[in-house]
Amino acid sequence: MELAISQRDTDILLKERNLLKTEVLEKYRLSGQIAQTTLKYVIELINNSYHLGKRTQPFSAAEICLLGDSLMSSLLQNAYKNSSIREKGIAQPVTLDVNDIVIGYAPEIDDGVNLYFQPGDIVSIGLGCQIDGYTSNVSHTLVIYPQGVQDGETGDLKPTGPLLGSSADAICAAHIATETVIALLGANLTPEKIPDSISKNKVVNGTLIRSVVDSIAKSYNCIVVPTSKVRRIRRFLAGQAEGVVAERDFKGVVWSEADQERQLLERTEKINNDNNSNNNDSKVQELIKYDNSKSNTATNASSAIPSDDFVPIAGEVYSVDIKMASIEELNNEPGLVTLEKIDNYTGKNHSKDTFTPRPSVFIRDVSISHQLKLKSSRALINKIDKDLSVYPFKLSYISKNFPFNVQDENNLTEQLQETYKEVKINRLGMTELLNRHLTVEKPVLRARFIPLQIILGSSSNSSTGVKGYDSENPTLPGLEIPLPRLGVTQLKLKTMLKSSKPIKVSRETSTVILNNSNSNNSLELIRLTGGSITSKPSWVHSKYQLSGEYLQGINELIQLTQDERFGIKIKECQPLKISSFEFTKNSNSVESMNMD
Repeated sequence: MELAISQRDTDILLKERNLLKTEVLEKYRLSGQIAQTTLKYVIELINNSYHLGKRTQPFSAAEICLLGDSLMSSLLQNAYKNSSIREKGIAQPVTLDVNDIVIGYAPEIDDGVNLYFQPGDIVSIGLGCQIDGYTSNVSHTLVIYPQGVQDGETGDLKPTGPLLGSSADAICAAHIATETVIALLGANLTPEKIPDSISKNKVVNGTLIRSVVDSIAKSYNCIVVPTSKVRRIRRFLAGQAEGVVAERDFKGVVWSEADQERQLLERTEKINNDNNSNNNDSKVQELIKYDNSKSNTATNASSAIPSDDFVPIAGEVYSVDIKMASIEELNNEPGLVTLEKIDNYTGKNHSKDTFTPRPSVFIRDVSISHQLKLKSSRALINKIDKDLSVYPFKLSYISKNFPFNVQDENNLTEQLQETYKEVKINRLGMTELLNRHLTVEKPVLRARFIPLQIILGSSSNSSTGVKGYDSENPTLPGLEIPLPRLGVTQLKLKTMLKSSKPIKVSRETSTVILNNSNSNNSLELIRLTGGSITSKPSWVHSKYQLSGEYLQGINELIQLTQDERFGIKIKECQPLKISSFEFTKNSNSVESMNMD
């Protein structure tokens, strides 16, 4: 269903308000600085709690999320304080996705499971903020090491050694893929600098971006996890409600299970050809040539369906969100990686030790209205509509103590206890809001590996048909059927999860501007989030090395990003300098846990 909006209003909302004027660039820059500052603060909390031994009792995941959100909210309150800008706030609550959890783990203070990290865990920190709808999101994967040993010269604590194994492979692949895509976007501003070894026609498009990322994943024996994407973002359209609201003129590359399905079928055909099989099933060739519906509608300029048929241009803003999972520990068993929605109940019939957090992030669906019965529900919806925006939120944001004073650790326990009581009361009201669809839960998703043998055995017995959609797990338009060539629907795929295995995921996200409004009339890429200051990769060691058809081109791209005079112009947003916070005073000890 489309909303009735005049063409004039559409042009204002989707075009005029997204022109990179000076005031728009300033809002993007400040939101990027606040996101960078918050990320550095969250990393400092984790380092002090788990690496540097500065706290007798480490912070739990819920406490770290709440403190990170509090800092971000406090900084936003001081932004444009004397301006008429009313829309500013948290665009993505601080999430701490641990190991196989991919998206959405932002525990509330009243959660029954008080999660503490363990050595060997990989934690993907995610967060974002917006000023006047101009959004900057960031994600970075951090390794939890055993408490380090003291360096004899500097006195700093350092890890005893690098992380090895499949997690290291995934971290390397995600980092290299993210940096390469950002370099590609920057090179596209000056096409003459694009290496011939990566694109002979000097054009960067969606197809090339997908091919390069897939090649990097293959080099490190990894799979690009579904929901990874390189997409354009616009004012108030940063992917915060994907699957709930269809976005017009969607522009970006999206990885899904269908891409893994195609690769598996191509691999099957190659094996048949190598064996010179006379029984090379023509059905396999037909499946490989199957044309997904999302490509059939790519010619429609106003389509909400993702397609690789696009070229990034100057004046646009992009989110680069790459998630990688290594299949090293699976003994190269053929299969695919998918995502499973988890809650308080999922998995209870499998194991008592299954980690089943409840969703704690919500979105207000402003298109729905209803007369509520409970007094607590009416009070809650009034607070949400008055104080919050179209972006995701948590119940703790409505607490009178939020944001916390993160510098006042003496009263922190008291603030947490009061917030705990308020969140408990608000949960009762939230239940009715969810039942009436006034709000929507952002699910907590974890990565699962399903062997190909299970998929082929189940697909032949599929009874749900091509229209068996899963209404509980909305997806982007055109991606409703995860395995279209095999005819496996979302509902059928869900039944296969009982035979799946957990798989750890590394995630890196950066927001970048392809700037065309430089005062010197020169094109440059502005990296709002991520980069060498806040997203320095953890100390890991992979037994794999970068290889493949794009090896030379990627090396040339990286060299161009390091050439300040003749190379690709990339500027990074720096964190805000807040002298009162500890991480600016002890930055050396914090960085000591990272790779040089």
